Amino acid sequence: MRCTRPSRALARADPDLAPEPVARPFCRRGANRTPASRQHPPGDDVTQSSKAPDQTPAPHTDCDVAIVGYGPVGMIAAGLLAQRGLDVTVIERWPQRYSLSRAGHLDSETMRTFQKLGVAEEVELVARPMVEWSLTSADMETLATVMLGKGGAGWKESYLSYQPEIETIFDARVRALGVEVHMGTVATGLVQDDEGVTLTVVASHGPEAEPQPGAEPRTVRASYLIGADGARSWVRSRIGSERRDLGFPALDQLVIDIEHSDPDIHLTQLPEVYQVLDINRPLLAGRWSGPRHSRFEFALNEGENRTEMMDEQRCWELLKRWDITPEVGRIERRGVYTFESSLATPWRQGRVLLAGDAAHTMPPFMGQGMCSGIRDALNLSWKLDAVLRGEADQALLDTYESERAPHVRRLTEISMAFGDLVLMRDPEAARQRDEMLRSGNVPTPPIFPRLGPGIVARGPEEELGRAVGRLSPQARVALDGRVDRLDEFGSGWRIVSRHAISAELLDDRQRDLVARLHMDIVHVSRGPGPGYYVDLDAEYDRWFQDNGVRAFVQRPDGYVFGTARSVTDLPAVLDELADVLARHGWHGPANTAPGAGSAGNRSA
Repeated sequence: MRCTRPSRALARADPDLAPEPVARPFCRRGANRTPASRQHPPGDDVTQSSKAPDQTPAPHTDCDVAIVGYGPVGMIAAGLLAQRGLDVTVIERWPQRYSLSRAGHLDSETMRTFQKLGVAEEVELVARPMVEWSLTSADMETLATVMLGKGGAGWKESYLSYQPEIETIFDARVRALGVEVHMGTVATGLVQDDEGVTLTVVASHGPEAEPQPGAEPRTVRASYLIGADGARSWVRSRIGSERRDLGFPALDQLVIDIEHSDPDIHLTQLPEVYQVLDINRPLLAGRWSGPRHSRFEFALNEGENRTEMMDEQRCWELLKRWDITPEVGRIERRGVYTFESSLATPWRQGRVLLAGDAAHTMPPFMGQGMCSGIRDALNLSWKLDAVLRGEADQALLDTYESERAPHVRRLTEISMAFGDLVLMRDPEAARQRDEMLRSGNVPTPPIFPRLGPGIVARGPEEELGRAVGRLSPQARVALDGRVDRLDEFGSGWRIVSRHAISAELLDDRQRDLVARLHMDIVHVSRGPGPGYYVDLDAEYDRWFQDNGVRAFVQRPDGYVFGTARSVTDLPAVLDELADVLARHGWHGPANTAPGAGSAGNRSA
């Protein structure tokens, strides 16, 4: 049975964001879902809502997507899906969100995803841009410094944040979008069939959030289920996905977070962020971890006792070299963590999918662990939405792992290689490394990897160019007197062109594809004109020149499907897109006529 309905949660949150009714193959609603009058619209004080007991799930709840795990990846996935008008239910075994920071690094691509969710400006207020990053010797001689500026996605290249603060922002947005979040509820059973997934859940209790004895089992029925429940994923074990070690030796590090009594204090010994290349104890020290915290990470030596290293007095001894004392602030967290590298396979079994640490883990040296999980959430959200709307078959979901797994594996390899560089213990090898850095021979950071095979133009990279399968640029533009980042004008499928595209350039099949994908056609130019997006900072102009192209097709997640060396090559790129989509199960809405639904050519 099919049913048609708009998202009532989105209509409540913002009437202008509510999508048109869509047909979905599975949308039975539970009899006891939270009524509209009890859900939180924007502006309500919901930022601390997860600290209070959440509503116990109804005896039976139906939804489009269920998510197990309410860390950053589960939150972002839930928000992105709900923003698209889907009904989402989240199950989290712990009764409260984790109160201490774990991940601390955000990159420009992650901020662009937060922008899509509508929270980037709030995150920017509690994060701090990472201005520079240095490598120093054991006696604090600066060997090399990397200055960090803007990325290519409309935001600074890197930010440092305090995780509980940004999770509070995510939590408020997710709840405002109508997502049902059930804290203190643990999944105990998972069964899937041809039409959906049935999750059995009960209340949790105790220090390990285990199933509460005698608790009444309840069921959540969903079209699809996402396991975002961390490195020890229960969902991964239930689908029999194997976790493969990628070869990084398990590394124990003592992590200390300091909350400063005076956040404005100037610490001469701790100006920004640097990696100390000390063969006796490699470590990382960072002045900013959000607005009020500093972070230190010390590698443990062989034979050191984890418990002894976490002793508060021992921690203060390690912090002396930076003049960090109890008068400066308090130790908010001290803990020993084991870093590893792994990649699960498969990421999908039927209607169950893995995301974030449930699918992959990496050492922290590139700061890409959480960022990679958020890429998973964005990649998966638009594909699940297309399948649930009946625009694509389940085969489209196979491109999730085929695109993301090679990408995250390559990032993990880069992180491991950098770890090898900064964790050297051999005196001679370390001496040669330091001399190399002193001479200015600093290894160039490798370009981020391309997506693996999927909804991406295929061919040799020398023919495709380096932009294909990588994140598209986002810069400030002006249109009709409004100045903003380009995604704020719409961030679905898009053609971005340096020159105007005439109506005669595309044939009927290509126009039909543009209509079916509701594709914007954006003409960006440094000169003003009717309907032009003015390239205020010349960033698009430079990007087109650097890549030797004049147009590109952008996916809903911001990645470049394909590029055109001239505007006249664009029809061939659209033909390839149509063929690739069809091969992966995309057929689009059957009731969309050519020309209907498209935002049109804004340069006409």
